Amino acid sequence: MKPITALLIAFVFLVSGCGYKLGEIRPTPMRSVRTLSVPSFKNETYESRIEVLLADTVVKRLQQDGTYQLVDSAQADAILNCTITSIRTNSLRSVVNNVLATSEFGLIVEVRYEVTHQGSGAILMQGSLEGRSSFFSGNDLQTSKQQALSNAALDLADKLTAQVAEGW
Repeated sequence: MKPITALLIAFVFLVSGCGYKLGEIRPTPMRSVRTLSVPSFKNETYESRIEVLLADTVVKRLQQDGTYQLVDSAQADAILNCTITSIRTNSLRSVVNNVLATSEFGLIVEVRYEVTHQGSGAILMQGSLEGRSSFFSGNDLQTSKQQALSNAALDLADKLTAQVAEGW
């Protein structure tokens, strides 16, 4: 055997054991899941109409990711159930001359999730995540807070998609 051929074969065997894989890498409990359903979120807070915003944002992010095909719950291999547990605001920055007035608020949306196998009812994944955002106090505080809720929903959707599709 020629030395170059032997070297090439040795290189192929060495590189093949590196653990690289092409394509999607799903978390171990989600290996058999190909289709996923995301019903509207449950809301345990006093914030109205937030559940639809969060569910739509998560669905769009999962569609962009492409790991799972999103279908109706009757046709899905698994169902992603989410519950909004709290929405909190806190003061991040005070007004320069008045420490009692807030110029920037932080917004945290906490969600508990559970992925349930459709056939057996077994819980494949569960946990809790939070989406964060901030907004400034100004002339229209309500509009600023609504925009911050949208940004927190995007942050939460990114984290939830990474958790369900990649396991981290």
